Amino acid sequence: MMLSARELARVFFAGESDEARIVTADTFDECEHLGAASIAIGVFDGVHRGHQELIEALVRDARAHGCKAVVVTFDPDPDVVVSPSPAQKLMTTADRLHALAQTGVDAVVAVPFTPEVAALDHVAFLSLVSRLVDIRSIRVGSDFRLGRGGASGVAEMQAWGAERGVDVFGHELLCADGQTICATRIRQELRRGHVELAAELLGRPYMLRGIVAGGRHQGSDMGFPTANIQVPECIQVPADGVYEGLVLVEDTVWPAAVNVGLPPTYANDAASAHLEANLIGYAGDLYGASVSLAFTRWLRPSRVFDSLDELIATVEGNIDDIRHRLGEQGVSICD
Repeated sequence: MMLSARELARVFFAGESDEARIVTADTFDECEHLGAASIAIGVFDGVHRGHQELIEALVRDARAHGCKAVVVTFDPDPDVVVSPSPAQKLMTTADRLHALAQTGVDAVVAVPFTPEVAALDHVAFLSLVSRLVDIRSIRVGSDFRLGRGGASGVAEMQAWGAERGVDVFGHELLCADGQTICATRIRQELRRGHVELAAELLGRPYMLRGIVAGGRHQGSDMGFPTANIQVPECIQVPADGVYEGLVLVEDTVWPAAVNVGLPPTYANDAASAHLEANLIGYAGDLYGASVSLAFTRWLRPSRVFDSLDELIATVEGNIDDIRHRLGEQGVSICD
């Protein structure tokens, strides 16, 4: 069954009217002071269920202190600056900021992460943050580290807070099936094609965005045109295979059959797409359009077919399966 318009808006981070203010702290001295605040500090890649639980606790802290709830995060993700081989990301920085702004907080502060910021210890970093907010309490994950080589952790921050009357909480990491919910685990599940488990850990289907580019046009010739979606290289893409998905075009979401990876049957065709979607019920030209794609269910592995008829029958069967579950009508997220 297709999700409701409200649920779909949440999947695609489309509820901008409910968003908190996003502050880019390019120059701390020139930013408007936000007043007294309880803060949470972290990267928050994926804004998964563990992050959501921490931020819910932050909001409770803020209400108890009678102050604002503010998330402090980084742009870009610190490992882009400090790691020789940064991990794939679960979302773009823009999506991360918008997702955080929709968690019920009062503001999101994006700190430009530079080598200079990376070298700061917790004392110097919190001194910078104090130029924006009067810190009343701090929440971080229990594994949080800050500064060169991760020299500052929860214990060091708690000592800092004890001297200033600021409560510092190291939030215990949320677990599912006996394992910690974290961005690393979610990336691993996506690389295995486990998009339904990834959705359980995230609290919503995994979503990415891209631009529709030209393809080999074989799908159109066989009766099921596909959109060749190009995504940023830094974004994690699920394992090769065929999936059920949802595609947002402008303000309407369409059910879709999605192929990830170089189709084995057309592996020698230079124009073959690595991520393509057949939008069920959609009629229109998507070339050059910005679209968003959410993965809802793994269907089957990619494979070479013995004949064109077998390929067509299999793909049509996949499309019929999705049509039976999700229908073939677009759903406006503005409804």
